Amino acid sequence: MSVADPPGAMRLETGIWLVGAAGMLGRQLAGEFAARGWAFFASDREVDIRDPRQLEATARSRRIAWIVNCAAFTAVDRAEDEPEAALAVNALGVENLARLAGEIGAKLIHFSSDYVFAGDRDAPYLELDEPNPLSRYGWSKLQGELRLASRLDRHFLLRVSWLYGVHGPNFVHTMLRVFAEQEKARVVNDQFGSPTYAALLARNVAGLVAADSERFGTYHYCDAGVISWFDFAVAIQELALQTGMIVKKIPVEAISSREFTTRAQRPARSVLDCAKVQAELGFRVHPWRSNLEDFFAEKAWHAAHEDPHGGRA
Repeated sequence: MSVADPPGAMRLETGIWLVGAAGMLGRQLAGEFAARGWAFFASDREVDIRDPRQLEATARSRRIAWIVNCAAFTAVDRAEDEPEAALAVNALGVENLARLAGEIGAKLIHFSSDYVFAGDRDAPYLELDEPNPLSRYGWSKLQGELRLASRLDRHFLLRVSWLYGVHGPNFVHTMLRVFAEQEKARVVNDQFGSPTYAALLARNVAGLVAADSERFGTYHYCDAGVISWFDFAVAIQELALQTGMIVKKIPVEAISSREFTTRAQRPARSVLDCAKVQAELGFRVHPWRSNLEDFFAEKAWHAAHEDPHGGRA
């Protein structure tokens, strides 16, 4: 058992299936599971969650107690033009996993989005608040939530917002590229929310599995504090300069959503209330700024330990 596991936690040697393991959160969870010494099975596109037969064939020879689903269609703007593709992964694929979990008696952890809400209220969203997505991406995630609930009681649905981490594309990496390559950055200042640092989310999820929790249901999780994308960008540049990730400072201009048109409409204020996940599941929630500092430390560590040929030094 890992020293990070709570007292009385089960010993995990088999039984975890990590789906979508090559994505940003999937890679973070794989690293967290491995650091705890857990044996787990990871899959990505080689096992198509849209195909029930592939899922059944993959599960047939394994003892699976937990399915952790990180597979998702995350291209928000592209979903406007490819709604069927988004729905196939974010809804049908989730339904297939839920059906399989019920058949084999496994618990399922699934991740959804703050984009299921319209973002038209001042107060943070509670788990029981009525979803009203503005985009086809948000609609596809909501359909996944509904199909999950209709197929499987033994599930944890975690809605997260503004997810970022050291693996894969995300807003932080985009801004680092802009700061390194451009002379000026223009960032929206009228959309508000809370970032979610993937590393801390992964540690919390691993703790949930280690505790073998049965407090099933819908939960909200993100970092503490409310900011705009502009606020986030300014902090990213400040910390990137302090840590030597970039070498020059460029102007960051605050603009309105009308000045930065996108294919999909985004919620103006999709802040999530995280009281329930802390009280019921014991998740740790840290301030967004301290998590961003941890991100830069984690990114520096990965840079120092990467093998130039693609492995670890």
